Amino acid sequence: MLQQTIEEQERYQRWHRGSRRAMTPRRLLQESDELLYWVEECLVQQVRIVPGWLIPRLMAVLRHAHPTLPARLGRERRPEQVMEIIYDAQAALMEQACLSRKPAEVIPLFGRPRGRMLKEAASV
Repeated sequence: MLQQTIEEQERYQRWHRGSRRAMTPRRLLQESDELLYWVEECLVQQVRIVPGWLIPRLMAVLRHAHPTLPARLGRERRPEQVMEIIYDAQAALMEQACLSRKPAEVIPLFGRPRGRMLKEAASV
């Protein structure tokens, strides 16, 4: 019994890690906001080139946002141009976030079976 509990906990932890790593449009939007903050800091600090540690994170967001955006970035590292590309990525991610949401399931009040509710509605 103890072994079964351990296996259930491990299974839950594997699922939980996977769900936290899932790249949803909303998570990508949060990541793009953070990237935008760092690129804006480059402008404030008058840094002419976006730091190299930002590029892999930026490419991951761009790849998920739209297939043409990584090619647009290319070797471009000037903060002004990188910001423009991030704005385009955010627009694509916002559209994806809106499309990924589906209407919620309607829960009938008072627990009546759905078939019975439809019959009552039709008889009125």
